[in-house]
Amino acid sequence: MDHTKINLVVRLQHLDNQIESIISLQRGLPEEIKALEEDIAFTSRQIEAREKVAEEQHKTREKLNETIENCKAKIKSFKDKQTLARNNKEYDALSKQIEYEEKEIAQAEIKLQDILHNEEKAQELQDQGRQLIAENRYDEISEEMMPDDVLAQQLKDLKNQVEQKKEELESIIVETSEEVNSLKKQIAEQRKIVEKEAKRLLSKYDHLKNGNIQNALVRLHRQACSGCNTRVPTNRHTIIVQGGFYLCESCGRIVVHERLFEEAAAEDK
Repeated sequence: MDHTKINLVVRLQHLDNQIESIISLQRGLPEEIKALEEDIAFTSRQIEAREKVAEEQHKTREKLNETIENCKAKIKSFKDKQTLARNNKEYDALSKQIEYEEKEIAQAEIKLQDILHNEEKAQELQDQGRQLIAENRYDEISEEMMPDDVLAQQLKDLKNQVEQKKEELESIIVETSEEVNSLKKQIAEQRKIVEKEAKRLLSKYDHLKNGNIQNALVRLHRQACSGCNTRVPTNRHTIIVQGGFYLCESCGRIVVHERLFEEAAAEDK
C-alpha cells in the first residue's frame, strides 16, 4: 500500500487543526456579540416606546390645557357680554355659549384625569417591579414593571458589554492575523499537492468537512476511532500501524496511526 498519499492528507488535517485552534480563541464571541446586540435592540425599543407614550401624553396634556384656557377666556368674554345684553334672547344665547364652553372644559379635564390615571398606574407597576428586583424575583417582572432608570442602566451596561466583546474579538484577530494568513497559505499549497497526488482521498476529506466534521482525519486511540469512539476491527490494526488508514464504519472519518500526526507536526520545525 502506498502510504505517501495518506501522509499528505494527514499534513493537511494537521494544518487545518492549527488554524482551527487559533480560530477557537474567538469562538463564541461573534455569537455573544450578536445576542447582546439583539438585547440592545429589544431594550431600545422598550425605551423608545415609553418615550413615545410620554411625548404623546405631554402633547395631549398641553393641548387640553390650552383648550381649557381658551374656553375660560371665552366664558369670561361671554359673561362680560351678558352684562351688556340688550334683551333676554341675547342673554340666553350667550348662556348657551357659556354652557358649551363649560362642557368642553369638563371633557378636557376628564381626559387630563385619564392621562394622570395612566401615569399613576404605570408608576405603580414600576414600583412593584423595583420591589421585585430588591427581592431578586426577576422571573416575576413583566416588561411594564421594569423601572425606567433600571431599563436605561441595562441598555448602558449592554452597550458596554458589546464594546468590550468587540475589542476582545478585534484584539484576537489582530494578534493572530499573521499566523492565520501564513497557515492559510500553507493549507492552499498543501491542497494543491493533495489534489495532484491523492484526489480521491481529498474528495473524501472535503466531503466529511462539508458535513460539519472538523476533524475528518483522526487518530486511532485505544483501538478505536477517536472521532466517535467506535472500535476499529482487529484485522485493520496492522494496516493502520503500518501507516495505512481505515474508514470508520460508524462516522466515516479517516482513522490513522498517531505517529503520522507526529510526523506531520515535525515538518513545522
